[in-house]
Amino acid sequence: MLSITTVRYPPPPGNYPNDQDIFFKKLNRSLPLRTAFSSSASQTTLPPPPAIVSLPDKNHHQDMHRLFSLLLAFCVSFSLSAQSSAFQLKTAVPAGNEFIVQASLDLNQIRTSLKKAPMEFTQAKSQTVISLPLPNGEFAEFTAWNSPMVKSDPNLGSYVLSGPWGGGRMATSPEKVSAVLRGPEGYFIIDVREDDPSTYEVIDYQDFMAVIGEVEGPLSCGFDETTMPGYGDIEIDDDHDHHHGADAGAKSLEKAGNEARELRIYDLMMTNTGEFATAQGGTAAGVLSAFNEAVSTINAIFENEIGIRMNLVEVPGLIYLDGDLDPFTNPTEGSGLLGQVIGAFNANSIAPEAYDLGHILTVRCSDVGGVVSGSACTNGKTRGVTCVSNSVVGAALRIMAHEVAHQFAVSHSWNNCPGSDGQRAGQTAFEPGSGTTIMSYAGACGDQNVGNEESYYHVGSLEQFLNYTQVTGARECATVIETDNFTPEVDFDYEDDFTIPANTPFRLEGSATDLNGDVLTYTWEQYDLGPASEVLAPRGNAPLFRSYAPTEEGFVRYFPRLDRIVNRIETRVETLPTYSREMTFRLTARDNNAQSGGVDWKQLHFLVDSSAGPFQVMEPVDPIWNVGDYQEVNWDVAKTDLAPINCKRVNIVLSLDGGQTFDLVLAEDVPNTGSTFVTVPQTAITTEALLMVEAADNIFLNVNEDFFRIDEAETAGFTLDANTRFEEVCLPDALNIPFRSGSILSYDTTINLSVESSNLPDGTLFGFTDDAIEPGESTILNVDLNNVRFTGTLEVTVLGVSGSLDTARRTILLDVTDNDYSDLEGTLPAEGTSGIVLAAEFDWTEAVNADNYDIQIATSPTFSEETIFEESFDLTDSDYLPAEFFNPNVLYFWRVRGTNVCGPGEWLDPASFRTVNSQCTTFSNDESISLPGSGRGYTKDSRIFIEQTGSISDLNIPNVTLRYNFASQITLTLVSPAGTRVVMYDKNCFSTNQINLGFDDDAPIAIACPPDDQRVFLSKEQLAAFNGEDTFGEWILEVTVAETGGSAGAIEKWSIEFCADVSSVAPERANNTATEVPPLLKNSIVKDKLSTISANYNSGDVTYTLTALPASGRLLLYGSELAVGDEFTQADINGLGLFYENTDENAEFDDFGFVVTTPDGGYLAIDYHDIIISDDAVVSNRNVSVLDAGLSIFPNPVAGDLNVRWTADVSRDLQLELFDLNGRLLQTQTVAGASRNATVNTDKLPAGIYLLRVDGAVRRVVKR
Repeated sequence: MLSITTVRYPPPPGNYPNDQDIFFKKLNRSLPLRTAFSSSASQTTLPPPPAIVSLPDKNHHQDMHRLFSLLLAFCVSFSLSAQSSAFQLKTAVPAGNEFIVQASLDLNQIRTSLKKAPMEFTQAKSQTVISLPLPNGEFAEFTAWNSPMVKSDPNLGSYVLSGPWGGGRMATSPEKVSAVLRGPEGYFIIDVREDDPSTYEVIDYQDFMAVIGEVEGPLSCGFDETTMPGYGDIEIDDDHDHHHGADAGAKSLEKAGNEARELRIYDLMMTNTGEFATAQGGTAAGVLSAFNEAVSTINAIFENEIGIRMNLVEVPGLIYLDGDLDPFTNPTEGSGLLGQVIGAFNANSIAPEAYDLGHILTVRCSDVGGVVSGSACTNGKTRGVTCVSNSVVGAALRIMAHEVAHQFAVSHSWNNCPGSDGQRAGQTAFEPGSGTTIMSYAGACGDQNVGNEESYYHVGSLEQFLNYTQVTGARECATVIETDNFTPEVDFDYEDDFTIPANTPFRLEGSATDLNGDVLTYTWEQYDLGPASEVLAPRGNAPLFRSYAPTEEGFVRYFPRLDRIVNRIETRVETLPTYSREMTFRLTARDNNAQSGGVDWKQLHFLVDSSAGPFQVMEPVDPIWNVGDYQEVNWDVAKTDLAPINCKRVNIVLSLDGGQTFDLVLAEDVPNTGSTFVTVPQTAITTEALLMVEAADNIFLNVNEDFFRIDEAETAGFTLDANTRFEEVCLPDALNIPFRSGSILSYDTTINLSVESSNLPDGTLFGFTDDAIEPGESTILNVDLNNVRFTGTLEVTVLGVSGSLDTARRTILLDVTDNDYSDLEGTLPAEGTSGIVLAAEFDWTEAVNADNYDIQIATSPTFSEETIFEESFDLTDSDYLPAEFFNPNVLYFWRVRGTNVCGPGEWLDPASFRTVNSQCTTFSNDESISLPGSGRGYTKDSRIFIEQTGSISDLNIPNVTLRYNFASQITLTLVSPAGTRVVMYDKNCFSTNQINLGFDDDAPIAIACPPDDQRVFLSKEQLAAFNGEDTFGEWILEVTVAETGGSAGAIEKWSIEFCADVSSVAPERANNTATEVPPLLKNSIVKDKLSTISANYNSGDVTYTLTALPASGRLLLYGSELAVGDEFTQADINGLGLFYENTDENAEFDDFGFVVTTPDGGYLAIDYHDIIISDDAVVSNRNVSVLDAGLSIFPNPVAGDLNVRWTADVSRDLQLELFDLNGRLLQTQTVAGASRNATVNTDKLPAGIYLLRVDGAVRRVVKR
């Protein structure tokens, strides 16, 4: 197998040179590669090809008559491109509702032109540009590079073509040419007519497939994924954050945009039946020409879709010309040929490492159209068959692209095809019914057909293909060529898991970027899996919407298509969800890059709720509107304003062209109440008006059914509109709402504005920037709700009065939420609770404005991540029971906060509690004891001998682990040395064979099934029955099996625990009286103001832990600032090491919170120490700055530099800090104390009064 070879891939794109050498390298490892694969050649970068010139796309497929007229014109006088083309248009023939363009070809001219095309990977002195017809009758120019599939015969060519819409390929032979190209409407085919070799048809892919299907019949495939080696290891990855192009050694497909794209080349070795050769003229040249055409055709798809290429490895001995002499016994049975191909390969002495996959072409088969039962680069890599009925191009596109994909572990994508149930791949059945993409059964599924086959892979198939070629089975056997292409990057603004109403249309929209500037094509595809279902009767999460071919506009898709929504057309190919279910879609972007097509996708998941919908738009009350009217629009909300959808806003959009486009927005973000008013704009004059109401915060929408008319204005007047119709407000807040006015028929009387205040809550302030405006002017309404306490809906109604006209009333709806949670209070466990054993319930008061609550329990008042014991968010109730048990001898802190749509409030100050002080000793037995699965019921026991003596006060069983089928036959009994028996578990929990649990009388709940997660439960009988007995002796765990009949099991291990409470003496609060501190100075927290004593410990072991910091100052411990969770001791206080420093001279009071503990578990509840900020406060000499007496500042008042001097002898560095009168620190600088002077620049300070602090000494500074 060929290891990965990396070659620098310079544009122009195509195959690597010297392919014959690659073939020989695989057959004979001693033959060297040519210089194209040397290190120097691999770094050669060619200049990009010149810009491609093309005729514009006039979208003639949208107008049949215009197309026919254009084609007639071509018959008389061709354009400049047509005159220079080897193709000459002949006529157009009907093809359904369209036409098939026919042309003659100067075969020698085009072959001569193409032979001049530069070889890929060579320095091109010139470019070869050929003009080719399009399916719409126009011509476009394509740049060609020589990219041969057959190296042994120069008469057989394959050329990479790059056109205005992406890449493609053309195959040539002395008899004909064929091409698969991207055009303005997607892929199209140029191929000779089977019945008229002088005529070529230019036909789009779908029409081509329809013609092929009529000739060859329904597609069938014998692929059986269960026969694929290791297929079960290939999985679809549902994580839309993964990216393609995994690095060497990667183990899973990851998808990310803007990633370097490679071309991965696989060596394909082909053979044929003699019957196939006869159909190709009975010559080796004819067969080789067919191989060339087939491989060139599938590469046109593979290179664009997957970024891979099949390199045809020629072995003359594999071409068989006589059906009687070839090694294949059943040429019309595809399934029978599968196992015979390897025999042909072996007969030609072909080494397995000489190729990556094998494939056979035969004539039309009676059983299948094609079949695969093996994967590329594995032992079954030759097991691929394509049956060719007539057109080689048609078979390559319709069958071979499908079957070769199977060889790369890509499975079927259809969901339901009656009669083909054995071919359904449940893990990739993303397409409804037959499906339409390459891996579908399009056209073969009777009433489950949803359309003709398309020329692209579903995104699920892309992921499988890319996973197999880049990550798993075929990753290591590729020849990898670097390109200059980068994959696009897809994005959209949706977040997963929103909900839409049932029976309601919706729209998805996204975007993508591309570093190369390629023209991107997009498709939104459903990515749901569910049971096989009828297309009109889906079940579960079965797919509902067929895939549509990628287009440049495909980043937006209506479901169903917009014309079907407007015309109320129901189809089998797009079915709206009618019941509650999940929906998943992917937006895929393709860059169609000629070097190696790049692809990216992003996934979206949402829900459908059948209790809501259908969301519908009512017909206008007045069927005739006039410009300037203020008209009512109504719709059926259908519970979309309620949970779980919660759509609060909608947009009102108008169509003037009968629903072809909706691009005139009448109102945005109006409340979803079912009714609103809109002003009819001056440009909206039509007889085919339609209204769309679309969710502004969701994806669903709908359109009214009948056209209505909009006429010119009839009466002079004015228009008045608010830019905002609906606003969500979180108090406290203030809003500025712009209003705009307009004149109807030159109306010019002043408009006087006012607000109806009777329905506004107390404290509301409002006013206009201008309450008298002329028509055409604007103003702003200011609504101040900062002093309002209110939750609910407010209607702010503005009145516009002008002359004798009727008063205009414009209402703005405010959804107001108050996030004041001051009524929230924690209740249980009460502050200072101690002795909690395993668990406790947490309770708090319900806050009026809270929708939900968050709770945190931690071992530190910091509540840092590493100290969190348990936390929970968005609780709907005002109580909480932790899932985990508390540890003994631990001080815990807990806090709660309220939340609503405005977000969370502030956490309450923490409360504290302490668990029981206990000491436990555990004894275990992990000797396995078998439990037979047959015979009569029995009892087995496991024993633990306790040598220690002591009176039992608390006995627990931390764990019993055993397995037996079923646990419902088991009884567990504990027997003490004194003979006391306690039944702990008695035939609980049917249909489980694992018991892994513990027992404790303090556990919060009885046994919950299944009992296999090591949780501790209440024993059936209380373990307290052992209290008072001696621990010494043999303790027995009896395991009784009531009835056998299951599989055997075992007692694996169990343990017993004896606990004793340890008493502790709580410390006592001796003093806690307020400390007085002067403004902007500091003072010691002294023992006479704050002290705690312990009967068992000295002051150094009495520990204070900070739970709350002062609001207007800071705490310092020996000069270092303290934070929540920091500790100090009573000895620190006694030694005058704790200081409070005021930072806000306007404050009068302050405090800090703390909890006190001792080493033995002694504990005092959270308390607060008060601080009084007073000019009369007495500061001890120790707290007076040594600088204070000799500190001077000048000049004062100051305009620029302020000089600071001091006389004290200070050797350490000093901090100079400048504050405003609100206590805000404005400047700080460090100076050497020995310098005795410093300069503070005040140039940037506005005039006012400031405070300068130097090492605790404060001076007032006046800035001029």
